[in-house]
Amino acid sequence: MKKMSSVIVKIVVVFVAVFSLIIAANAGYISRSQKTTKSMSAPIEFYANITFNVFEGDGCECVPLRGVPLNATGRDTDHSASGITDENGTCILGLEYDKTYRVSIQKADHESVLFDFVVIDDQMFTFNMKVIESSIPNFSFIQMMLQKLLHVKQIIIS
Repeated sequence: MKKMSSVIVKIVVVFVAVFSLIIAANAGYISRSQKTTKSMSAPIEFYANITFNVFEGDGCECVPLRGVPLNATGRDTDHSASGITDENGTCILGLEYDKTYRVSIQKADHESVLFDFVVIDDQMFTFNMKVIESSIPNFSFIQMMLQKLLHVKQIIIS
């Protein structure tokens, strides 16, 4: 009988050990699968590096424009980015893949740039900004008044 009870005790111990291992392994699997599910369901955002080069002039007389602000506003996303050109006239913005952005580039005394594009990969854009030439001469108030008086005088004399 002693042998029989010893065998039964050994069978119960082995059974409890195997059952405990199964429960522990199952708990570890569930824990890992829950972590995997959480990380897979989290939104993953991918960004491309979009390089903007801003210059003034044409051909060999091209000069990089430093300190020019650039703004990229998402058209089909809430993501926006902005930056300023460096000493080489370059600004790099991180923008979402497969999204449309409206980019504006503005510098005083230069024509503004406004364009839309879709981010498809790491892209590069180069702009040669044109200086706005003013055809209206700058006169002081006194100069304008004197010119008006001369004009009136010529009308009276004629």
